Amino acid sequence: MTRKSCLLIVAIILSCGLSIKATSSFKPVTSAPGLHAPAFVWTFTYAFGNGPISGLSWSGNYLYVSSGNYTVYSANGYAFLTPSTPVYCSAEDNENTYVQVYVTGSHNAVSYYDFYRSQQ
Repeated sequence: MTRKSCLLIVAIILSCGLSIKATSSFKPVTSAPGLHAPAFVWTFTYAFGNGPISGLSWSGNYLYVSSGNYTVYSANGYAFLTPSTPVYCSAEDNENTYVQVYVTGSHNAVSYYDFYRSQQ
């Protein structure tokens, strides 16, 4: 092989290698500044109705109560809430509606709760 042929082969190999490196799919991904959604937290709060229910809390997509027997209506369906039985209640599913909670057996004393996002 002549010197010119060797140089040509080396040039082609280097060119392909640099081209592959430039278009590699293994490059670290960096996003443009300002494209990240702002951090937020969900807040579960009493909205209106029969008054806040003592001992009612929400954490990790579940409603908890410290005492009593309640019925919960939400976008996730209805369920019976007791101290030993938390109820699934997703903040995202219930963002645009109210969660209804009342003492089991008394449909006329409904308390309405709401989820809203607040930025950190």
